[in-house]
Amino acid sequence: MRGGNVMHPPMRLLVLVWACVGLACSSGQKAASVDSNGDLFITHARFLDAPSGSDALLVRAGNIVALGTEATLKPQVPANARVLDAKGGYVLPGFHDAHLHMLGAGMMRNAVDLSEAATMDDAQKKLAAFAKAHPDVQFIEGRGFQYGLTAPNTFPTRQQLDAAVPDRPAFIRSYDGHSGWANTKALERAGITAETKDPEGGRIVRDVDGKSPQGTLLEGAQFLMNGAVPKPTEKDKRAALKAAAEELVKLGITSAQEIAFDATEFALFDALHAAGELPLRVTVSLPLDGDLAAYARTRDAHQGAYVGFGFLKGFVDGVIESRTAFMLRPYEGTTDDKGRPMMEEARLKALVLQAHAAGFGVALHAIGDAAVRLSLDAYEAAQKAHPAVKVVHRVEHIEVVDPADVGRFKALGVIASMQPFHANPGGPTPDDGVWSKNLGPARLPNTFAWRTLKDAGATLAFGSDWPVMGANPLWGLAMATSRKDPNGQPPSGWNAHQVVSVAQAVEAYSVGSATAVGRGDRVGRLLAGQWGDVVVLDPLVDPNQTATLWKGAVAATVVGGVVRYQVP
Repeated sequence: MRGGNVMHPPMRLLVLVWACVGLACSSGQKAASVDSNGDLFITHARFLDAPSGSDALLVRAGNIVALGTEATLKPQVPANARVLDAKGGYVLPGFHDAHLHMLGAGMMRNAVDLSEAATMDDAQKKLAAFAKAHPDVQFIEGRGFQYGLTAPNTFPTRQQLDAAVPDRPAFIRSYDGHSGWANTKALERAGITAETKDPEGGRIVRDVDGKSPQGTLLEGAQFLMNGAVPKPTEKDKRAALKAAAEELVKLGITSAQEIAFDATEFALFDALHAAGELPLRVTVSLPLDGDLAAYARTRDAHQGAYVGFGFLKGFVDGVIESRTAFMLRPYEGTTDDKGRPMMEEARLKALVLQAHAAGFGVALHAIGDAAVRLSLDAYEAAQKAHPAVKVVHRVEHIEVVDPADVGRFKALGVIASMQPFHANPGGPTPDDGVWSKNLGPARLPNTFAWRTLKDAGATLAFGSDWPVMGANPLWGLAMATSRKDPNGQPPSGWNAHQVVSVAQAVEAYSVGSATAVGRGDRVGRLLAGQWGDVVVLDPLVDPNQTATLWKGAVAATVVGGVVRYQVP
């Protein structure tokens, strides 16, 4: 659960999968190179919700024609159609990840990965080994350190990183991207000193003297490192996006909502698509506090089926582990520490109002219950000011929601964009982690409240926040429907009253996410006229059996009627 407890099995699988990107994996898996707008006939299939006896799906010219029995559909299938035998596997709408970071995930391939480091000693050994194996790398970068490496409510120090990498700058981001860990040489290179002031929306953790940088940069303070960290080339970024896209399609993801820091990613995705190297559909978001006129031009130029404009993303708060999430009541063990919003309320509401008036959907990162309320307040104010403008807004993460705000999602038409795998309980005693201890027991029943929100009529959109967590939708389905970790712990489920049904979880991973970017009428359902985006699960995977989801895999991924990935 958000780094508060151990999540090693899924994260280890993520690392192993990366080794197969672009290569022939030992399992025999490979990307299928089929480029055809002809007919695709999927046979011997099972469906979660279909008329009795249905076992086949017909796709023609990129669109679904019909779902029914093989005997009924076969007369419509031409002799030259491609036949995909599901071999009794379930066929679902293509998974649509509502929130991820493809560029960041792709760039991780060449960085040190600390996601498996359970202790500071583990982390230092991995860092030292990476530095030794890469003597030509002048600036060590990495990601994945967990907050449990140090004592509760403390952060890693520059001296601890110096001990592993003393000879060159090093900067490591936390697993969730909300903290950065710098060694002394990196701080010096960035010019971060005792005189450096905390930036808006960020904090430099200080030594006991209250002045000297201790080594950890929280939230927006990480941007102080921008001038010091080497910038990747356009070639590097394109290769990273290509590798990320190939990985996602292997997981059954047919559409992804990319969170971008600037508009340059559009050109990279355009180039990949033109070269036939983009195997899935992508909508790209941009920062909320940008040039709306320039955004409008970019939006007008990207209305295609494969590269589209998504929404504008803003940050209201941070994360619970570092106590930067904005809460209605103080963190456990404190009298007045509630965190704080990352920007002034008036400025946030002004930015949302301007975006809404210009017809842009907005997505606000809000993890604490106070941040969720502030986000809904901003959307409500914008809707009242411009009632004729009809756009869909969303709140991202919603790790804690106050009961008084649950019904507002439906009332305002705001999407609840959430990441079920974040709620990984991490063992039989999940309440012992940093995340749970910071919240305290009274708030835990209202965390990751998928069922509460769904029952109140909210539209759920599921995603992964990859590479913060693994991108595998099967893991997300397992978590959403059981609230247990890969080992079946805790036996009764962690806050099990918040589970959703298999059908609801699949809906959130398909039509819910598509609705969040205005594509709910084109993808997300196995209906005639929808785009032919489907995923075929391995025959051993039964969405109704949680254990098979943790261990299972995708047999084939189809985008627009084209088989983009298939296990032989």
